[in-house]
Amino acid sequence: MLDDFLTSERTEMRLARSVVQGLLSVAIVAVPLAMGGVVEDPTTASLATAAIMCVLSPLMAMMRTGDPEDGTVDATGGDAE
Repeated sequence: MLDDFLTSERTEMRLARSVVQGLLSVAIVAVPLAMGGVVEDPTTASLATAAIMCVLSPLMAMMRTGDPEDGTVDATGGDAE
């Protein structure tokens, strides 16, 4: 079912993906505001925001391309010698 949701080009699935992606975008914008209001200590609020973003960012990538690791950097490759 998840594979069908992520890869189907039917109108219903594309609409559902767009709605879920929009809700995730709202959540991403709201996280810092919510953490700032809920947690008194700014350091703790920053850490909580980063922890939540660790989950939301791959979800957004998966909604966009179907690959949760899209946009990550390969630490083993590159030109460094």
